[in-house]
Amino acid sequence: MIYNKEQINLYLKKMNYKDEVKIDYNTLSKLQTAHLTNIPYENIDVLNKKPLSLDAQDLFNKMILNKRGGYCFELNGLYSNLLKSLGFKVTNLAGRFIYQDGKTRMRLHRILKVDIDDKSYISDVGVLSELPRKSLELIVDKVQNDGKCDYKFELDENKEYILYQRKPNKDWKQIYSFSLDPQLDIDYVLPSFYCETHLNSPFINSMKVAIYTEEEHIRLFDGELIFYKDGEVRRLEKICDKELEDVLKKYFGIEL
Repeated sequence: MIYNKEQINLYLKKMNYKDEVKIDYNTLSKLQTAHLTNIPYENIDVLNKKPLSLDAQDLFNKMILNKRGGYCFELNGLYSNLLKSLGFKVTNLAGRFIYQDGKTRMRLHRILKVDIDDKSYISDVGVLSELPRKSLELIVDKVQNDGKCDYKFELDENKEYILYQRKPNKDWKQIYSFSLDPQLDIDYVLPSFYCETHLNSPFINSMKVAIYTEEEHIRLFDGELIFYKDGEVRRLEKICDKELEDVLKKYFGIEL
């Protein structure tokens, strides 16, 4: 779906984006940062067993008009529609997160590849944890910094790209892998349904909310409000049920 001028203006206003929009890397990175700092990651509808819709208009209504957030299939779906509406060349991809137990996970992550002139960039606004705050050039072994962490891509034995992250004073860590096979919007319906309903889904039993600020990454996990900065937890507060609604509105801009 291509958003009209009024929808684009509402979207940019929601992100507090006031700069000129150009089809270049600088604009792409600014849009990514603006998205991360103004539209939160959250799985509240999943916890409340409210079926999710990945329809472009429904995503717009939920996150732009109704002051909510979403998880990767929603956030990167919404963001993909914005970038296409602005004139960027976008390819939707599917990725799998990599954990330290060595087990292979399903492809349960939506990622965007954006081509500008003769270069490709990975732009992602749908991850719960601290990950790139600006778009990364898709080039192997090049170390890139977003102001907080170092990142690089490598190729594995299956010719899939792996995103690595190095936090301050820590070693390199694999985050997720992905291929360049294009995905259609409908290709995300089944993995999203798995995340909404399957007993092994990490989304069905605990609240996961997060947003970026200029200096911090703020997360709400099952009654704990966590302020993360420079690779470590700087502050942690216990939140009781009666405080939850106010905390969601104050820190994440979520109005239930």
